[in-house]
Amino acid sequence: MEPITAAFGLACIAAGGGAGFCLKKADERLTGVNEMTVVLQQAQAAHFTHLNNEISTLQGQVQQMTDLVTALRATNPEMHGAIMAHEIITALENAQSDDHSIVTQAMSAMESLVSSISLDSNVGDENLLTTTSASLLGRLLAAFDSRNISATTLGLSPVAAHRLGHASLLLARFDWAESSFGLAYQSSPGNANILEALEHIALLKGDDEVRRHWLEARMTVHPDQPDLLRSHAHLLAKLGDAEAERDVRRLEALGVDTAADRSLLSGLRARAGSRSEALEAIEQALAADPNQAPDWLSYAQLLNEEGETGKAHQAVERCLELDRQSGEAWGLLAQLLAPHGNRSKEALKAATHAVALDAGGTDLVFLKSDLQFTEGKISDAEQTLEKALLKDPANAELRARMASRKLIAGEHEVAQKLLDETPFGIDHALLHVVEGRLHLVLCDRARDGTGQTDATLLANAVSAFEGALKLNRELGVAWLGLARTKRLLKDLEGATEDINRAMRLLPDSDPSASIEAALLAVEMGDLPAASKHIDAADVHGNAATVAYVRGNIAVGEGRFQDALDHFNTTLQTEPNHIRARLNRCSTFLVLNEPTKALKDSQILIDLAPHLMLAFLRRSESLRHLGEWAQALNDLKFVLETSPHHHQALTSLAECYVKLERPERAETPLNEAIRLQPNYARAWYQRGMMYLHIGRNEIALDDFQAAVRCDGRHLDSRLKIAAIHHQAERFEDAETAWLAVLAQEPDHNIARTRLGDCQAHMVKL
Repeated sequence: MEPITAAFGLACIAAGGGAGFCLKKADERLTGVNEMTVVLQQAQAAHFTHLNNEISTLQGQVQQMTDLVTALRATNPEMHGAIMAHEIITALENAQSDDHSIVTQAMSAMESLVSSISLDSNVGDENLLTTTSASLLGRLLAAFDSRNISATTLGLSPVAAHRLGHASLLLARFDWAESSFGLAYQSSPGNANILEALEHIALLKGDDEVRRHWLEARMTVHPDQPDLLRSHAHLLAKLGDAEAERDVRRLEALGVDTAADRSLLSGLRARAGSRSEALEAIEQALAADPNQAPDWLSYAQLLNEEGETGKAHQAVERCLELDRQSGEAWGLLAQLLAPHGNRSKEALKAATHAVALDAGGTDLVFLKSDLQFTEGKISDAEQTLEKALLKDPANAELRARMASRKLIAGEHEVAQKLLDETPFGIDHALLHVVEGRLHLVLCDRARDGTGQTDATLLANAVSAFEGALKLNRELGVAWLGLARTKRLLKDLEGATEDINRAMRLLPDSDPSASIEAALLAVEMGDLPAASKHIDAADVHGNAATVAYVRGNIAVGEGRFQDALDHFNTTLQTEPNHIRARLNRCSTFLVLNEPTKALKDSQILIDLAPHLMLAFLRRSESLRHLGEWAQALNDLKFVLETSPHHHQALTSLAECYVKLERPERAETPLNEAIRLQPNYARAWYQRGMMYLHIGRNEIALDDFQAAVRCDGRHLDSRLKIAAIHHQAERFEDAETAWLAVLAQEPDHNIARTRLGDCQAHMVKL
C-alpha cells in the first residue's frame, strides 16, 4: 500500500472515532436534561400546592380580622366612627372633583370626630382628642385646604364650630381655630370660653392688638377678675399705653395687688416720667418681697436715673446676689463703675459678663471695648468689636458704629470695607448716615483751589442721607448730615431748614447741631448768630471743633491772631483736622508767616494727597519765600488734574514772570481771563507781565480792568498811578493817587507822589 493511501485511511478512522465520541456525549447530556425536567415539574407542583395552602390560610385570617372588626364596630361606636371617617377621608383625598356628596360626608365625619369635646373644655387642653382622631382630623383639614374649603363655607352649626375650634387649637391650626371660634362667637358673643379661646389664639399668633380686643371683651364679662386685670395691664404696658396703670390701681383697690403688680406700676410710672412715684412703687414691691432680682434691677435703674449712683450700685449688687446670670445687671454695674478711673478693671469685668450674657446690646460691646482700650489692651479692644460683628454680621447698628469709629480715626478704607461687607438684604438708617459722612470726609480731601467741593461726592452724600431718612424720618443725625451737605452745595435755605429739624430731634447734650448751625451762620455772613450757636455748643464739650468754628468766626471778623490761637487749640487735640490745618495755613499767609504756612501745607499734602488746595497753599508759601521754581512745580501738578483752574493758571504765570520767562506767562493768563473774566488777580498779573517787558500802556489797560473787577484791588490802583506818574500825565496820576489814598489814607508813597504831581501841575 502506498503511503498516501495509508495516511488517508488512518485519517478516516480517526474522524469516525471522534464523531462517535461526540454523539455519545450528546446522548448523555440529553438524558440528564430529561431527568432534570422531571425533577423541576415535581418541585413546581409541590410549590403550587404550598402556595395554595398559604393563600387559604391567609384568607382565613383576613376573614377572622374582618369578623373581628365588624364585631368591634357593632359594639364600639367610636371605633366605627373612626373607621368610617378614615374611609370618607380617603375617598375625599382621592376624589378628582369636588363631589358634593363626598364633602357632605366628610363634614359629618368631622362632626363625629369632635363630638366628644365638651363646650366647656379648658382652652389649650391637649387631651381633648385621641391620637387616632387627631391624625384623622388633621388629614381632613388638609383635604379641605386643598379644595379651598373653610369653616365659614362648610356651614357648621355653632356647637360643631365651637368643638372644632378646640380641636383645631390642639392641632395648632390657628386659621381653622380662629374662624371656627369666630362662627361660634356670632351666636354666643358673651360666651366666656369662646372669648378666652380667641384671646389665646391671638396670644399664640403674637398679634397684640387683636389680643387686646378679645381681652377687653373678656373683661366686660368679668370686670374685676385679677388675672384678666394683670394680663391687660402687662399687655398695655407692652403697647406703651398709659391706661395700663388704671388696671394696676384697680387691683390695688380690690386689695389683691402683689409685689409683681407694684413692680409693674413702678415701671409704668418711670415710663411716664414720674420717677419719684416709680421709686415709691418699687420700694413697696421690695418691702413685700425682697427676693425678686428683677425688682432690684429696676430699683437700681431708677436710682441711677435720679443721679443716686451710690444707692444704684448697692441695688444692682443686691440683684446680682440673687441672680448672677442677670446680664442687664452686669451691664448697669459696668456703666456705674466706668466713670471711675480707679475702678476700670472692675468695670471691664462687669462689661465682659454682660456681653457674654448677650445683654446691653451694642452699647455694652462698645463700653467693653473702650474699657479694654483704657486698660491698654488695644488689640483686645479691636477684637471685642470684631468678634461681636463676626458673631452677628447682620447687626447693622454695630457695623455702622464700628465704621463710624474707623471714620473718625481716619481709617477711611476700613470704614468703607465695613460698609461694603454688609450682608445682602440688611439695611439700617445708620449705615446710610456713615456712608454719607464718608463721602463728606472724602470731599474735605478733594477740594480744588477755589474751595469748591467735588460735586459727585456731594451728590452721593445727599443720596446717602436721604436713604437714611427714608428708613427713619426722625433720625436727627441724618438731617444734620443733609444740612452740612446742602451748606457745601451753597443751598443755604435748604441747609437752614434741615439744621432746624436736626436741632429739634437731637438731644440738647449733643453739640453737633449747634456747631453746624454756627458754620452755616458763618457761611451766611451772620457772625453774631454764629457766635451764639457756638457758645451753646461749648457748654456740652467737643472743644476741638468748637475752637475750629471760633477760628472761622475770628477770620470773618478780621481777628487773624485770635483765629490762629483757635486753630492751634483744635490741632493740639486733633492734628489730622483737615479744615483747621488748611485755615491755619491760610492765616499764616495773611500774617506773613510763610515758613509756618509751608510746614502746614506739607502736612496737609501728607494727610490728603488729593487735596489740590493744599498744593496751592504750598505754592503760595513758596512764592512768599521766593522759591519760584518749586512753586511752579506744584502749580503744574495742580493743572495736570485741573487744566482749567483759573487761580492756578494765574499763579503759574506769576512764577514764569519771576523766573524771567515772561513769554510763557501770556498763554495761561489769557486762559485764566477767558475762564473767569471777573477775576481781578488774573488781569493784574497780566498787567505785571506786560510791565515786565516794557509794554506799559497795554499793562495800564489790564490794571484798569482789574480795578473794574474789584474796586478794592489796591495793587492795581498803585500800578495805574505809577504808570501815569512815570508818563508825566500828572492830572491822571493825581486822580489815581487820590483813589489809592481814599482806600488807604496812611499810604506814605501815595501821599508823597500826590504832592509831586500837584507841584508839577503848579509849575505848569
